[in-house]
Amino acid sequence: RNTVLYVYGSVAILSILCCGLALVAVITKRLYKKVIYRLAIYQVTVALFESFALVLNFTLIDYNEERVYFQVSCKTTAFIDQFLILTNLLFISWLTFHLFAFIVFFKDLKRLEWLYISSSVSVPLLVACIPFITDSYGVVGAWCYITSLKHVDN
Repeated sequence: RNTVLYVYGSVAILSILCCGLALVAVITKRLYKKVIYRLAIYQVTVALFESFALVLNFTLIDYNEERVYFQVSCKTTAFIDQFLILTNLLFISWLTFHLFAFIVFFKDLKRLEWLYISSSVSVPLLVACIPFITDSYGVVGAWCYITSLKHVDN
């Protein structure tokens, strides 16, 4: 379990460096003036935050489900991880859709930027809250927030 978290955290640190360098490059080249580059900036920014969240998993290496701190920390980390992963996937989907519409149909959909942002944040927020409602964030394996089958009522 610890080995998985060490590898996971190390890759996240490498990702933080790459995302940070990408953002610096985009800002210094002033590429943020075009919608497609802004969508890429949003995606890389979410990936940067996602990498920071993945580093949070290091706090759970000595997880003990009996301690209240770790239960709260586990559920918080789970929510942040799920929210950011889904947000990143939606930004990638919108970026792909935007490029497809531009290349195939020659349509510039920059007026939909507000839709890209609002849906990429609100939908993952709702989906990541569902496990709180159903009390599905639990304890199993290297990732503390996956519920074990023995905790599920039949």
